[in-house]
Amino acid sequence: MATTADNLQLSLAYRLHEDSAPSGTEASRRLQSLNEAYFTVLRKNPWWFTEAKSTFNSVADQESYTSTDGFPSDLRGSSILELRYNDTLYTPILQSEAFSEYTGTYYTGHTQSYFVFNKSLYPVPKFPAAGTNNVTIKYYKYPTKLVSGSDTVLIPDEYADILVSFALARKYQAKGKRGSASDAFDEFNEVLAQMNKEQNDYMFALKSTNQQFVGEYE
Repeated sequence: MATTADNLQLSLAYRLHEDSAPSGTEASRRLQSLNEAYFTVLRKNPWWFTEAKSTFNSVADQESYTSTDGFPSDLRGSSILELRYNDTLYTPILQSEAFSEYTGTYYTGHTQSYFVFNKSLYPVPKFPAAGTNNVTIKYYKYPTKLVSGSDTVLIPDEYADILVSFALARKYQAKGKRGSASDAFDEFNEVLAQMNKEQNDYMFALKSTNQQFVGEYE
């Protein structure tokens, strides 16, 4: 099950020895702290749990693709893991390289390449033909803020309490309880360390698998 904002609010209330989650202004304050915690964690890494996949249509000779065309609006920066057009792999090139070689079109001498600029995808050269869901992208996504109680976090359930620890620390800080706040931040950092370990294990497994495939095909 995915952890919701309501779940987090209730956990935070219980940590504060309250019988239920608050409403009104206090609920809004706590949600702000939970969002602060959420994006503090998200900024630390391109986490394994933010991996996503999407498809969209190609348009013959169209120079760029935005969210209106189906290019993901939640892409984290330019963090594309894989881009394929009609199952053909496209590889990234530097923006500066593409710009310096521009002669009315981003043709250059590249084949099956792309770059991202201002949240838009530029295939180099342009996709030559139209197709339906024939452009596949795997990428790291960057979620939106929690707004309603039913909104869910991407962080796996086993680590979601990291947000509660952070919000708890902020609550204790506001009350002038510096020792309790420090303890709560220690909890936050402990869970973050566990998440970093799992992230490193995940990335190591991917690297090992890729090396194995290279060895098999060499």
